[in-house]
Amino acid sequence: MSAIADALASGGTYLKWEHPGTTYTGIITDVTMRQSRKYESTELDAWDDGTPKLQVVLTLATDYRDQAQQDDDGTRMISINLWSGQKKALVAACKAAGVGEPQAGQRFTATHVSGIGNAKAPRVFEYTLTAGPTGVAAALDVEPAATPAPPATAANPVETAKQLLAAGMSTQEVATASGLPETVVAALANIQPPF
Repeated sequence: MSAIADALASGGTYLKWEHPGTTYTGIITDVTMRQSRKYESTELDAWDDGTPKLQVVLTLATDYRDQAQQDDDGTRMISINLWSGQKKALVAACKAAGVGEPQAGQRFTATHVSGIGNAKAPRVFEYTLTAGPTGVAAALDVEPAATPAPPATAANPVETAKQLLAAGMSTQEVATASGLPETVVAALANIQPPF
């Protein structure tokens, strides 16, 4: 990742973990890995030998909105440290989902299990990762079968966009979820067959 992309990515709205029991769910729209920053600082963090401390940063399309922000589109970010129990929780979620790593289009849920976020009581999380329903099932919030087959169109953003449009999502939501420009999604929306 370039320095510019890293700077832009770090300006997102992160999920807030105020107390144990808090749970957030969203569809992953972007997965990046970057060097963490020192606590309450903008300085990059590293181990004593100079090796960067890395974290996975997931960008999620969520239903959460901050009423104080008029342009809040529900995009939220979560950083997962790759040196703590957070890494173990992410690995467990990937194994349970039968995938090697989190990817765009997957449904991700994070639950704050315990801890307050300091050295004596670090936050403990539980993560769940699923391919998630598509099309009408997504619009109705229907859970997939226990062992769903991966959708054949998951690697094709145009097909994914068509399915999301058919499910009734807005062109902006589909653009965020599929990674396609909104103009392309709008063009696809105009050629969707009526239901």
